[in-house]
Amino acid sequence: MNICHLTFVADSLTYTIAKALTYAGHNVFVWIVNPEHARRHPSKIQSRLLETSRVQVISRNENDLPSLFDRLIVQVFPRPTESLRDFRFLARRGERITLISAGDRSKSWRTAMKLQWLELRTISPYLGKIDRVVYKDGFYSHDFHGLLKSRRVTGFDIHSQFLHSEQSFHAIHDRNWNPESQRPILVNFLGSQDPSVRKRILDSVRTLFMQDSDNQLTRLTNKQMHWTEYSDASPAGLSSKEFLDVLARSDFTLCPLGYSLVTHRPLEALLQGSIPVLSSAELDLYDLGLEDGINCIAVKDGQWHNTVEELARINDENIVEMRRNIFAMLDNTLCYKAASERMRKRLGLPK
Repeated sequence: MNICHLTFVADSLTYTIAKALTYAGHNVFVWIVNPEHARRHPSKIQSRLLETSRVQVISRNENDLPSLFDRLIVQVFPRPTESLRDFRFLARRGERITLISAGDRSKSWRTAMKLQWLELRTISPYLGKIDRVVYKDGFYSHDFHGLLKSRRVTGFDIHSQFLHSEQSFHAIHDRNWNPESQRPILVNFLGSQDPSVRKRILDSVRTLFMQDSDNQLTRLTNKQMHWTEYSDASPAGLSSKEFLDVLARSDFTLCPLGYSLVTHRPLEALLQGSIPVLSSAELDLYDLGLEDGINCIAVKDGQWHNTVEELARINDENIVEMRRNIFAMLDNTLCYKAASERMRKRLGLPK
């Protein structure tokens, strides 16, 4: 099948979708609305898309498109007005349309209606072709699309570096961990402090990771704490190998939200048998069947400091049981064949 993906700029979700589609043998034409931005600020994502078999990145050049394609995927965010600039031209060529909205149930009624109006005033002539609406950050609390169309969350996947590099892909999917084995690290944080909403969460727990003789969590568990923090301006994270090693040696992995409510970290942690710790309001956004105390730890009402303290009081038997539950998810949920199939299904593509 030929799929066209319309987006303002290529981002992590664009790559995640393209990879899932090409894995099933589909051809993907990525139509970038703002090619000048892409040329001035080339990203790793765009480079990886260009290197991906069956993907063709198009900078508003209709001569590179087939006259008809089976499905148009429209990524409305981050700029609804600009992102939909070429919608009507492309919609004429697509048999069916999937709309990807940012969503977010925390938006006020006024904001939710405004964002949906920006979409609807452009797409309304082609509402009959739109048979699927998916939301990255959950359904709006007041959702016009939910009255008319089939809707789902998009879900997410591991970082593009682990999808793109064959060596890293095999390393993160390698089942070389045993649910029964004891791990030397109680909990880790690995990632950027940005944006500010994440930094506020990190500020609330940072002192619990201090590596000194008076660290209460270390004394209670006789386990280490691991903290690797950097900024987007100075990204100095671990190598892929070191990153996976920390996950594989940790009972728990902190997964605070970033620029979006969904992040790569919960999936990366699960694949290494580390129990993700994330907000209770975000569990359903991953479409993985995440359940507090079963295969993850849910942080309620923003109580990150208290939740991290409580991790030290979870006994080893319960930790092992949660890891067993995660291991049982590998075949039908976490392996890439299953993950990419779920992504295609959400977008309206046949099995």
